[in-house]
Amino acid sequence: MALNMSDPAAVMAVYSSILEDGHNWLLLHYVNDSYDELELHSYGEDGLEELKTKLSNDKVFFAFYREELDSEPGYIIINYIPPSVSGVRRARALVHSRRIGAILKRHQTIFTVDSLSLLTADNIHRAINNPEIPLPSATQNTSSRLGPPNNERPQESRDILIFESVGPSPPTKPGRTKGPKPITSDMARRSFTATYAPNVQPPTYVPPVPPLPKGVNLFQSFLRRKKKGSTDDPNENSAPPTPPKDKGGPQPISVSLSAPVPSRPAVRRQRSRSMSDFAVISHEHDELIVEPEEPFHQGDHSESYISTLRSKWSQDATLSSDPAERARRRRELQLRMEQEEQQALEEETERQRRIKQEKEELLQKEQEEENRRKVEVEEEIRRVTFERRRREQQEKEEEERKKVELEERKRLDRERRLEEHRRLEEWRKEQKKRADAAAREAERVRLQEEAERKQKIKEAEAKVKRTKGEANQTGWITILGSDSISWKRRYYKFVGNSIYLYRSPKDLGTTLDKVDLRGNVRGLKEWNEGYEDLEAIAFSFVVEFKTERKHWSMYADSEEEKYRILGLLKIAAGL
Repeated sequence: MALNMSDPAAVMAVYSSILEDGHNWLLLHYVNDSYDELELHSYGEDGLEELKTKLSNDKVFFAFYREELDSEPGYIIINYIPPSVSGVRRARALVHSRRIGAILKRHQTIFTVDSLSLLTADNIHRAINNPEIPLPSATQNTSSRLGPPNNERPQESRDILIFESVGPSPPTKPGRTKGPKPITSDMARRSFTATYAPNVQPPTYVPPVPPLPKGVNLFQSFLRRKKKGSTDDPNENSAPPTPPKDKGGPQPISVSLSAPVPSRPAVRRQRSRSMSDFAVISHEHDELIVEPEEPFHQGDHSESYISTLRSKWSQDATLSSDPAERARRRRELQLRMEQEEQQALEEETERQRRIKQEKEELLQKEQEEENRRKVEVEEEIRRVTFERRRREQQEKEEEERKKVELEERKRLDRERRLEEHRRLEEWRKEQKKRADAAAREAERVRLQEEAERKQKIKEAEAKVKRTKGEANQTGWITILGSDSISWKRRYYKFVGNSIYLYRSPKDLGTTLDKVDLRGNVRGLKEWNEGYEDLEAIAFSFVVEFKTERKHWSMYADSEEEKYRILGLLKIAAGL
């Protein structure tokens, strides 16, 4: 595949300018449809957006582009091959791009695109920094946006509900993102007869539950397991144990929600002492998923807000019968509540003050940013206005200068045309004078020749009349008749007013033609009297007849013989 460059000097000049930071891109394209010759299409210094405006969707382009990176500039060759280009021409363009790379050797990689949407700064950065990583095409992006194929079912997200006890929190595993803070809810006492079990801790391990087969819902699986008699706890059929007494301080319970609570409640077989009931249940595809809680560690502390809860099983839950003691407790409780309210009020006031201060600082920053932006906009407007006025002034001066130059050019052209017209007129007059002089000279020469010819004819006529012998009235002549297409040499003989034509002097007994000339000849003509085809034949002349017989073209062997024959014809015809 031969590749020619129409103007290699211009291409290398722009290439050197790009390497020297004069420009930052150049664009090549094919000159014709044969895809064998490239030329410089355009170049510029305003970056990728300016380059994209020069591309069209029906032609192949090759670009050499400089991208400003962090450390040093990067150079890349961009092949823009639209999808409408045939496969053969696409392959030819790819081969030619490698040959362009051999000419423009500073490039780091060759980047081929088929859509302007892929020609972005991020893709160019990625192509320069990671040449080995392929970039997606426009068709791949389109297919990926359409979603997964119909034969693949998208995975549904699983809502997870985790219950964890407040107290020491489990350590965070490395490489695992930290979850949201647990939400603490206080267990308020409903009545003195309510039963609480604050000292019961959930187990650290929950045995996994196998997933249900597809097509079987949770309730059917529960009935099947009940029918088979499978149990998770050997004491499942026994009565529930008596709740333990509260021997220590109340233990608060916190609930941590890492996802919204499922809309459907968990299904339990019956009340059990096992904490496996706190498993996570997902109803996606009717499968049961149990996720165990993380191990409980005593060394860590929860960041949740913990509110103590007095239960009726605590040691100091017995109400005193002393009214003074109850009054003292009420006063202490009232005082503690007032202190807590005062503290909460102060904290709320401080929080509101902090929020107000942050809002004022934010508004001040926004105002400063707005003022700075206004100053920049005004400065930009002033600069643009000044630049526009300067450009308008330059354009006006340029237009005036062009107008003056145009007027001057018109004046010079007018003067030049007038001078040329004057010269041409003088030349025409001179040529006319010369033509008139030449015509007069030709007429003079013609008249002189005609007079000489008549004089020679008269002399030949007088000589014939003086010598009336048969030798002066016979001879050879070549004739071209009207009914013949070739010249014929004949022996002639004048007898009285007639001319006899013979094949030779030996054939005088056989006459080939006899013509009576008296009163039948119109005139004797030369070649310049309308018979220009005889100009090249020496000693030629023409005899014109008055009758239906057409003219004879004749030529003699010498000038003397010619004028002797003309004299004989004139005497015989009576001219």
